Amino acid sequence: MQRLVVVSLAALSVAGVVGLLTGCQRKEAEVQAPELPVQTVSGFLEIGGVLDRRGEQGAVFEVSPETGDLVAFVFDPKSALGQRLLSQCVQNMPCLVEGVRARPLDSQAPATKVLGELGFSVSPSAWLGMIDAGDARVESALEEPERQVKTRFGVVTVQEGDSSVVLNGQTVLPIQEESVSIVRNAPVGGEDVLLLQSGSGSACPALFQVLAVSAQGVQVSPKFGSCSDRVFAVVEEKRNQAPRLSIRMLGFAGPFESEEEQRKATRQVREFVYQQGSLTLDGKPVSSQ
Repeated sequence: MQRLVVVSLAALSVAGVVGLLTGCQRKEAEVQAPELPVQTVSGFLEIGGVLDRRGEQGAVFEVSPETGDLVAFVFDPKSALGQRLLSQCVQNMPCLVEGVRARPLDSQAPATKVLGELGFSVSPSAWLGMIDAGDARVESALEEPERQVKTRFGVVTVQEGDSSVVLNGQTVLPIQEESVSIVRNAPVGGEDVLLLQSGSGSACPALFQVLAVSAQGVQVSPKFGSCSDRVFAVVEEKRNQAPRLSIRMLGFAGPFESEEEQRKATRQVREFVYQQGSLTLDGKPVSSQ
């Protein structure tokens, strides 16, 4: 069963880290694989969180479904386990890992203290050392598709039959050729930003549009995307910057491309950013496809 938690905290926006803390590169070289106490987390876990790597250490940061606390599952990128995780998952994207065995790390141990200084963009409540794990894969971390959501400025509805979109009964997106669903609804500053998903089939599983609702009215972006349906949309709030919605997705190569091209595409991440009425890719405005 999928346990990925959709996170809108800026803390999990690991792509926005400016750099390592001063002097951490030296400490990074000194730290050895953390010593693990005898106690082991009972049983096998299925974890889902954002993959991040900093130099000699890697971690999957999960928001615990039980407590809401942020937990870091740490691994050595050079180990067999680490190499497998890095080959099956992608930096800054949600990673679902099955059959995890882990041990709590001593929070007072020098090695654990160094982990907190490596430049990870989050400060977890607990550090766990991964002993072993089964299969891992990139997963989408969007909300369950909906046809109606309530925003601060009214109700947005995707109409049955023609998939047109209305706000408080007024049409804001005309009749669509393909079925449309709302897969993300998040306040971003003074706007409520909805992510609309359309598309189907193996040639292009998914395309997206941003619908932003505010006191000033409604804005709808052009359709965009790589065609991949493995997507992570997270609100980022950085100091001295307007909040934004980062929409990250894997690359995509269609069924008529070679297996090698398909594999290479899924190792790439494309990041679209919506901020104050502007949708960009690599800093350039997104135009209609």
